[in-house]
Amino acid sequence: MMAFVDTSAWIALNDKTDQYHNNAILKSQQIKKQKIELITSEYIFDESITLIRYRASHQSAVTFGDSLLNSNIVRIIDVATEDRLMAWEMFKQYRDKELSFTDCTSFVLMKKLKLQKAFTFDRHFKLMGFEML
Repeated sequence: MMAFVDTSAWIALNDKTDQYHNNAILKSQQIKKQKIELITSEYIFDESITLIRYRASHQSAVTFGDSLLNSNIVRIIDVATEDRLMAWEMFKQYRDKELSFTDCTSFVLMKKLKLQKAFTFDRHFKLMGFEML
């Protein structure tokens, strides 16, 4: 089984003050136990490093970035031009949903890769028909 990992999960795992921190730790242990392959995107990587930098520290962001780039468990997917354009159309279409552009790129990638499950605390994933782990 595979699951997409959103910024909200990476932040919760790396910021002890995050309201979902304990829940994220428990979920990550379940993911390891179930040997779920994790997929994230370059946009999520960028967003996560930036937020960890400001919420925790520069060193935390570097440690997180290095661990993700060297991971055997997490695969980082690049957002191709056609995916970016589809995400842009989605972003324009759903003006009432308050989706971020990064959210839209995640949804496009998940549909493209036929992923139904996401490790996230962002309700937008559920709103768009995905299952939150």
